[in-house]
Amino acid sequence: MPLLGSRTVFTPTLLACYGITAAVHVASIVLNTLLPFHVVDLGGTKTQVGLLFSVMTIVSMFLRPTVGGWVDRFGARPVIAPGIAALALTSLALQLATTPVAIIVLMVGLGVANGLITTPASVLTALSSPAAHRGEALGTYYLAGSLGIAVGPPLAFGLRALGGMRLAFAVVVAFAVLLAVIVARLPANVAGPAAAGPPRLRLISRSALAVSFALVLSTIGHSSVFAFLPLYAVGQGQTAALAWFFVIYPAWLITWRALLRGVSDRLGHLRVSVFAMSVLAVAYLLLALPPTPLSLALAALVLASGNALLYPTLAALVVERAPEAERGLALGTLSGAWDLGVVVGSVLIGAVADRVSYGAGFAVGAGFAALGVGALALTAARRPMAEPVPAG
Repeated sequence: MPLLGSRTVFTPTLLACYGITAAVHVASIVLNTLLPFHVVDLGGTKTQVGLLFSVMTIVSMFLRPTVGGWVDRFGARPVIAPGIAALALTSLALQLATTPVAIIVLMVGLGVANGLITTPASVLTALSSPAAHRGEALGTYYLAGSLGIAVGPPLAFGLRALGGMRLAFAVVVAFAVLLAVIVARLPANVAGPAAAGPPRLRLISRSALAVSFALVLSTIGHSSVFAFLPLYAVGQGQTAALAWFFVIYPAWLITWRALLRGVSDRLGHLRVSVFAMSVLAVAYLLLALPPTPLSLALAALVLASGNALLYPTLAALVVERAPEAERGLALGTLSGAWDLGVVVGSVLIGAVADRVSYGAGFAVGAGFAALGVGALALTAARRPMAEPVPAG
């Protein structure tokens, strides 16, 4: 396979999807990086800082499955457009917000924007790619999002240094305009419904439930990496090693995702996703050890290796197994499951860390990931709804 992959994953439609996810992730990460500082500057508490992300995540969690169903009925473009409007209007409203409570309320708008933009773009990626290269296309889509996440923090701090929060909010509005331009240029043949919608309203896809349940289990430990690992490592005098962890992790995630985008198309989506979830369980066990430079470096490599493969491969798997008319709903269900795991895990792991230890919290994350491996393996009996279409 050429380094850049198959030409079939670089069609105009797919390139537009990659541009959408990169742009929305840069804009979102700029806000997510700076808003905690902004809330504190306005006199906000640590609890209010936490509520910023809880509100946004919960809104997205409940919205994503429904949004996936809307894409099945109406197509991607009509669903993405209101999300872009929500991003722009919320960013403009943030210019006027003067209290922490006002900013927390406006996070509802960002949650709506995130759900309405990213979910349809991922669905469109899946539906516009040939079955034989769907894993590669979705891997490229999430690679573009990872690059956006990498660019976001340095851009955020640069904007803050140059012009403060007003400049940062203005740049996010500019990204919303860029998104509008990209979506307006989507080929006309994907502006309408991607498939005939289901005859009645469905909030979740039953075909995606088993895989989504396994994802919830494996995601329980995810938030602990960013919420509690810094506290754990610094408390053990490993500040320098912690800094290296957060250098190695994103670099290896992007590298591994770029190199292995198409591996699940060749080896099988279920096989690769079970392997990736198993790798995550090992990573959480490494994090449960007393932190040292070696253990943190190994954990960064192992965690990035598992995360690079897991979600894109699961997305390809649920599309493969879903009826054609509800593939958007299936992807929305999977995406909502990710958010659910993060929300539940942040509370559960936090309680364990508070009452026992940080190491015990990571061990709990490893245990749930292992349960996820078992739950995912049990789905092997399910057959794809349609046979893969060979690439032309």
